[in-house]
Amino acid sequence: MPGSSVITYKGKRIVFNDFADATTEEIIATIKQAEELIRTQPPESVYIITDTSGNSMYNKEVAAAFKEFVAGNKPYVKMSVVIGLDRIKKVLYDAVILFSKRKNLITMNTLEEAKEFLAKQP
Repeated sequence: MPGSSVITYKGKRIVFNDFADATTEEIIATIKQAEELIRTQPPESVYIITDTSGNSMYNKEVAAAFKEFVAGNKPYVKMSVVIGLDRIKKVLYDAVILFSKRKNLITMNTLEEAKEFLAKQP
């Protein structure tokens, strides 16, 4: 079920944004929920995994919301990993990266890979 929560993996606190199979309304609601979790933390302290797998609804409204979300999170994020990108979602991801100028946002294939990667970050 779409939503944003905090998970702990190998002692690392990670904000997990689940957009898998989400509708436009669920994506917007999850973004708002995630903003509250992320933007109340100290600068450069948040680790994030964002799951975009499945048949989530991506349109102009969602693209605009993601651009603002990712750019607004920039001061708070230490490292972020996106999983579940297909070709179409990769186009949106590339646009978000270009718009937000984020250097600490990467892609991986699976949730386990993402958790392991973040667990090894300083």
